[in-house]
Amino acid sequence: MARDEELIGESPEEGQISISRDVIATIAGLAAVDVAGVAPPRGGTMPRGEAVRRLVEVELSEGRVRLALKVGVLYGHAVQEVAQALQTRVKAEVEKMTALPVDEVNVEVVRVVFPEEGRRKGRSS
Repeated sequence: MARDEELIGESPEEGQISISRDVIATIAGLAAVDVAGVAPPRGGTMPRGEAVRRLVEVELSEGRVRLALKVGVLYGHAVQEVAQALQTRVKAEVEKMTALPVDEVNVEVVRVVFPEEGRRKGRSS
């Protein structure tokens, strides 16, 4: 089994099931972008689809998951509330979809996105 996968089930008759870090990161990233007030960490637009996994670092150890996310927060949203909602949502989705226990969801808020930033990016030159 590759180091970037976690074995989650094995039975002699049916084989084994493993989940890669990329799958876990994608699940966590998709959950993260649905949280109100979350913005991309480096400008531009929020990634969609499998690209959301770039927001997430995954550590797998002995069947347990630790996650770290870097995000921005939209101005006007309470940073603490957004971060806590993010932790709750990501933990619940990863556990529900993988059956792996999530020990930690660490959130690093790296910037505040102001409303005028979105308006500037939407204008034509």
